[in-house]
Amino acid sequence: MKTRHIIALLALIFVAKTLTATEIFVINSVSQTLSRIDTENGSVNNSFALLGQAPNLMDMDDQHIYVVCSGDNAIQVLNRLTGAHIRYIPVAGSSNPYAVLKVGEHLYVSGLFTEKLYKISLQTNSVVASVNVGAGPQGLCSDGNRLFVCNTGGWAQNFANSSVSVIDLDSFSVEATIPTWTNPQFARVWDGYLHVSCTGDWSDIQGKLDIINLANLTLEKRLDIGGNPGSLWINPSGIGYIGEGMSTALYSYDANTHTLLHGAGNPLAYEASMVHGNSSKMALLKQNWTSASRVSVYGLDFSPLGSYYVGISSTDMMVAPEVTSIQDDVYATPVAQAYPNPLRRGSRLNLKQIAEDNSLFQLFNVRGQLIQSHQIMKGENSLDLGALPAGLYLYTLGKNGNSQPGKLLLLD
Repeated sequence: MKTRHIIALLALIFVAKTLTATEIFVINSVSQTLSRIDTENGSVNNSFALLGQAPNLMDMDDQHIYVVCSGDNAIQVLNRLTGAHIRYIPVAGSSNPYAVLKVGEHLYVSGLFTEKLYKISLQTNSVVASVNVGAGPQGLCSDGNRLFVCNTGGWAQNFANSSVSVIDLDSFSVEATIPTWTNPQFARVWDGYLHVSCTGDWSDIQGKLDIINLANLTLEKRLDIGGNPGSLWINPSGIGYIGEGMSTALYSYDANTHTLLHGAGNPLAYEASMVHGNSSKMALLKQNWTSASRVSVYGLDFSPLGSYYVGISSTDMMVAPEVTSIQDDVYATPVAQAYPNPLRRGSRLNLKQIAEDNSLFQLFNVRGQLIQSHQIMKGENSLDLGALPAGLYLYTLGKNGNSQPGKLLLLD
């Protein structure tokens, strides 16, 4: 094996040892701190990092945490292992950046006041492009090739003309604008669909969940959640959980069948405005504006695993993806049996069996974010992943909620 391949494996071993499933990070806006919770030993560090003005949402990779500091019109870059401040990356004056998402070697940032999406190079640590989207853009998500921007319509306009902008990442241009229910704030990609949590107007207009077919960019179904739906997370089995913006309840639905399970009329008896998780745990954030917010951690069957108090007015929470032993992460044969594994960048990935029916192959990074989605047609047994960065990836292969998981190592 060549030296650079050995270095890549050593880097993955370091990641597997240091980044575990026990980490939960919480942004405390009023306290201007980042909390780090270690559920394995029950510790919580509410001053893991000091944040800038009006910290809002965040994203992370293996080495860094990227925090939107709305009051500073900048992205704050932190060392993920130590919490040390590395740099501020300016966005644009008076832009009031809201959300940040890392895709490849770029950060994408929504500008709430400028109605723009900004593209930041992590090579130059500067904005290299921007594109006009809808009014009041907030939440972001991506399927690896496209980026989806939740345009709330803006509070001042009573959230009129709410929509999702579809951004082609290659050309960095608006591919389509899809009308949505009132005030879309959070979105997730799951099994070929975009799931959009629409909060309503916080008063007369109740919230809903829009499910958009990514094959034709049209609304597939609208679920009447009711209340004020907040952040959205879908567990590995395809059960979606939606926080209540007032932190008074928790809603759920089946993301595979697009069926509502618990709406405002019969909510789950948990208090959460934000919900997030990994392959074995889920965390619920109860936001308090004037006192310490609370994070409650559960198994995927809602078995209680711990409760922690963090800072004041917590605005975002991320549960680190689960990383198990080195052998399991790097050398295990995936259930779905794709080969060769490790795979050289640019090579075709082969499937052990020829597809007996149409199925879906989805590739995720180690944070659980969808990177690519491929339709595998009946009779096919290989696919081209393109020039992805070297590293460890997770994938699923299957259909109708019966997907098999696997892990894939890409080498230079």
